[in-house]
Amino acid sequence: MANKNKAPLTAAEKRTYRLVLFRRTFSYLGIGLVVSALVGGLYGDRMHFIWALCAVGAILLAFGWWEYLKVTETLRFLSRKKEKKAKVPFALRKEKEHRSHKPAFLQKAEDFEDDLTPYTTADEEIFSEKRRQYALVISRMTAGAILLILSFFIPQ
Repeated sequence: MANKNKAPLTAAEKRTYRLVLFRRTFSYLGIGLVVSALVGGLYGDRMHFIWALCAVGAILLAFGWWEYLKVTETLRFLSRKKEKKAKVPFALRKEKEHRSHKPAFLQKAEDFEDDLTPYTTADEEIFSEKRRQYALVISRMTAGAILLILSFFIPQ
C-alpha cells in the first residue's frame, strides 16, 4: 500500500475512526462546558457562561483551522518532521523496563480484561499520521461549532 491515506477504509476501520472522532469531540465538548461553567460560576451570571461558551467555541474553531493548515502543509514551517529512533526489541534490551504500579484510572484500557473493551476503545495507531491529524481537525472544529451554536440557544 503505497499511499495509506488514499486506501479505502474497511468497515471495522470506519467504526474505529468514528469512535476516535466521537471520543475526541466529546472530550473537547466536556472541557469547553466545564471551563464555561467555571467562568459562569465565578462571575455568578448566565451571560458570562454564554460568553465563555462562545469564546471556547471560537478558540476550538481557531485551533482546528490552525491544525488544518498544518495538515495541508500550508504553513510548512510548523510541520517539522521528527525522526524517531529505532526501538530495540524488548528481549534484546539490557535494562528491561519494569511495569510500574499505577492506580486503575491511570492505566491503559489494554491492561484490563473486559469484554466491552474492543467495542468502546479506539486504537488510533492503525491509522496513518495524516488520518489522525484529520480526525483532530474534524473533532476540534465540530466541538467548536457545537459550542458556538449552543451559546446562541441559551436564553439570557
